[in-house]
Amino acid sequence: MNLKIRIIPVLLGLILSTGFNMEVYGQKTWTLNECVNYALDNNIAVKQNEITSELNSIVTFQNKMALLPNLNATVGRNYNFGRTIDPFTNQFTTQQVESDNWSLSSNVTLFNGFQLQNTLKQSQLNYLAGKSDLQKVKNDISLNVIAAYLQVLYAKEQLNVATARVNQSQQQYDRVKRMVDGGLMVQGNLLDAASQLSNEELSNITAENQLINAKLTLTQLLQLESPDGFDVEDPAAQIPEATVLTLPPTQIFALSLKSLPEIKAADTRVLSAEKGVSIAKATYYPRLTLFGQLSSFYSSSSKKISGIDFAGFQPDGSITSGGDTILSPYFNTRIEDNPYGDQLDNNLNKAFGISLSVPLFNGFSSRSNVKRAKLNLENTKYTAQLTRNQVYQSIQQAHTDAAAAKKRYDATSKSLTAFEEAYQYSEKRFNAGLINSLEFLTANNNLTRTKVELLQSKYDYIFRLKVLDFYAGNPLTF
Repeated sequence: MNLKIRIIPVLLGLILSTGFNMEVYGQKTWTLNECVNYALDNNIAVKQNEITSELNSIVTFQNKMALLPNLNATVGRNYNFGRTIDPFTNQFTTQQVESDNWSLSSNVTLFNGFQLQNTLKQSQLNYLAGKSDLQKVKNDISLNVIAAYLQVLYAKEQLNVATARVNQSQQQYDRVKRMVDGGLMVQGNLLDAASQLSNEELSNITAENQLINAKLTLTQLLQLESPDGFDVEDPAAQIPEATVLTLPPTQIFALSLKSLPEIKAADTRVLSAEKGVSIAKATYYPRLTLFGQLSSFYSSSSKKISGIDFAGFQPDGSITSGGDTILSPYFNTRIEDNPYGDQLDNNLNKAFGISLSVPLFNGFSSRSNVKRAKLNLENTKYTAQLTRNQVYQSIQQAHTDAAAAKKRYDATSKSLTAFEEAYQYSEKRFNAGLINSLEFLTANNNLTRTKVELLQSKYDYIFRLKVLDFYAGNPLTF
């Protein structure tokens, strides 16, 4: 497929998917770098990929923190009415009891088949793949901005050619009119000159419309509100060095493997899928966990003795063998509420331990997860290979297109030289009356057509070389 055909749908898709920036820049001349940078800063597809990259970064941070022990504090207040168990005496009571429970617990996974470690590595790989996806979006936008920018330059040069042809045709018409008025030429020559002038004016209007459309396409890609007052800097685009064209597609492809983000993303996702297999296999292994806990509680039913008062001697219900009543000392005990802080200190409980969980049977879920992970790995490998194949085919096509563009440009350059000489010769013969106006107009039209074709081939060749440079890892600049 022709590269130009492939670029246009991407360009239109980016325009339609990104919306419009309502900022008006007025009379401003934009350089290529300004256009590219502005498009990258304001394109919604770029912003969405940046958000995705940030989300991947958050997931990576969370998985890293999952390796650390957790720490949880719990506090609760209970109100018990009617028959209930007193949490202090552990006896049944019918009194209203208020109680608080405090606890601080922590646990850390010592071993789970390296599932946590592999999950962290997988999230890091996903983050890198996302960064590569973001770079690919930026590269696509840059290529489309360059293509649109070159189209504006071509349209401007085409308009300059058309305007010059109008001026030349006007001068030719005036010259023929003087000769017809002087009786040196027949009226038919003047009609031919007028027809040629009308054609050149129509071509000039067409060139003006093409420039307007080219600017509109570029400003839409930049998400500017209007193309009014918009213009681009004329860098006098020259044919760049065609060194990359001397390289075979296989060598350019080898260079692209080191630079193209889509290949990096595909390879990174293969590594991520491999970690996915390891994560699935981790469920086959035992899970060893270390835990610890501090806890305490308070109960409104908890009392303490605040003092004891001697109340004398009283019969205790016993008598001696002689029939005398036995008196025993009697004390009054003072009871008060047990303070909140004292209860927490006295009821403090400390515990720690190790827990081992061994998977014996889980409905073959682990086995199914491993199979799915392996199939996903195989599919990811095929995707990576497909990406390589597509890139190589694109490089082959780009190399063929660039070679064809060079041949067309070289051939058109030679044709222009020949038609310029033919036009100059025809002009002299026409002015001398040796040829008629039809022959002269034919030479003029051939020259005009060749100039336009040379402009087309020039900018097409420049763009094709830029595409090859991009695949070879060179910067996208003039």
